[in-house]
Amino acid sequence: MTKFNPLTIFHQYKSLSVPEEQIIKMAKKIYTGEKVPYIRAASLILCSDYRIHKLNAQYRHIDRATDVLSFCFEDEDFLGEIYISLQRAKVQARRYGLSYEEEITRLFVHGMFHLLGYDHIKEKDRLLMERKEREYFKV
Repeated sequence: MTKFNPLTIFHQYKSLSVPEEQIIKMAKKIYTGEKVPYIRAASLILCSDYRIHKLNAQYRHIDRATDVLSFCFEDEDFLGEIYISLQRAKVQARRYGLSYEEEITRLFVHGMFHLLGYDHIKEKDRLLMERKEREYFKV
């Protein structure tokens, strides 16, 4: 477990590494850029396909693994939880031509914007969310 004041990282899938410094640096950048008070904590859980598959089935009724899930909390002090499948990140990094570390960081940015209230269901919302993500994640 690594902690940057508002972000706690739980590394549950130990067979794959985690770019914790990159994630913390990005978290600071997002908190500062989006003017999120440090009192609004978030948790990042880095897990396996198996774990994220179970969560996806339980909460979204989609019976498969996914790359990232975000769970917002209606709490003044806690933004929520972001789950990232390290196995998915490894596969997708190759597919998207990114390094493994870049893909985890990209997924973290995506998850953070969900916690900040952005979504991509409607086209205009998707375009706004993607623009915001690009502001922070530039390869």
